[in-house]
Amino acid sequence: MKTAALGSDPIRVGVLLDLSGPLEVLGRPKVNCVQLAAETLNAAGGVLGREVELKIYDTQSDNQLYAQYAQQSALRDRVAVVHGGITSAAREIVRPILGRAQTLYFYNMIYEGGLCDRNTFVTGPTPPQLLAKLIPYMIEKFGPKIYTVAADYNFGHDSAASAASIAAQHGGEIVGEEFFPLDANDFSATIGRIQQAKADSVFNIFISPPQEAFYGQWAAAGLSGKIGLAGHAFGDSGEVRRLPADVVEGITVAKNYLDEIDTPANAAFRARYKERFPDEAVIGTLGPTDYQGMMLWAAGVEKAGDTAREKVVEALETGISIDGPSGAVTVDPATHHCILDVYLAEVQDGRFAIQEHWAAQRPVENDDSCNLTAG
Repeated sequence: MKTAALGSDPIRVGVLLDLSGPLEVLGRPKVNCVQLAAETLNAAGGVLGREVELKIYDTQSDNQLYAQYAQQSALRDRVAVVHGGITSAAREIVRPILGRAQTLYFYNMIYEGGLCDRNTFVTGPTPPQLLAKLIPYMIEKFGPKIYTVAADYNFGHDSAASAASIAAQHGGEIVGEEFFPLDANDFSATIGRIQQAKADSVFNIFISPPQEAFYGQWAAAGLSGKIGLAGHAFGDSGEVRRLPADVVEGITVAKNYLDEIDTPANAAFRARYKERFPDEAVIGTLGPTDYQGMMLWAAGVEKAGDTAREKVVEALETGISIDGPSGAVTVDPATHHCILDVYLAEVQDGRFAIQEHWAAQRPVENDDSCNLTAG
């Protein structure tokens, strides 16, 4: 991609993501999308006519390195903004460090919700955006009895609590709930208990590569198509293409982004991604959130006419919106989260077949506890 002539000093952007270790499968597409965003911006003349220079750190799936590199980005590199963090634990290590350093932070991840921080912008979807669509769909299609299996981690626990609340509002009930360490890979006993509970569907909140073993064991037990299976994090690292088609058939998801979104904007994005990363068979649901986060930040800087943190925050709080590969992405000024499109899809023949689409879904519902613009 040819880069336009740029002037003045570059604008440094810190990137903290896992490019090695257990979370590499999640971090690699996210870094790819950050790079694609920076190259796209620079090819169009940069931001404020200045080149975007990425300072990428491999946090190696190690939270101690998140702390080290957050400090390094803010104090040594003097970046204008940091994009990064995959797990909520990593976010909560980075966030106070950048807050004290007065360095703007973008967390571009699906997460459990609840964050209220004026120095932080969240571009990933929250339970009111995803689970408010997914859980009622599973109840309507399969029945009211849901069995939850989740990572023993705050994302798993908080998402399970959200699912239980939403299920109760729609005539459903949680008939079983189990939490597993991130290195768990044997679920045979749990699959037996799911059958004994006569569950109509399973709500899966597994996030680590070892926990992917559940899907193969589920299919081997002959339960695919007999008991519904919804995956809250399924698809985040290209599982729909990496795992055998018969293993993933019928899994239901709700996402902000899917490779299969059929719009001119996403077709153009997929083409640029494939040209830049020809060995990648699938983008996955996580990386485009980083691309959209970069573009939102750039729009905020352009509107502010400056990279200074407070000016960019104020610009973003005007409700800036971009057209991304997932659709319109708009900053919600009160919460610093984003108003997003949501897609509900089922795996069919090794691909996501989109069943429903909702535009402009708000990050919170009936909750005014976070209003950052009011102080």
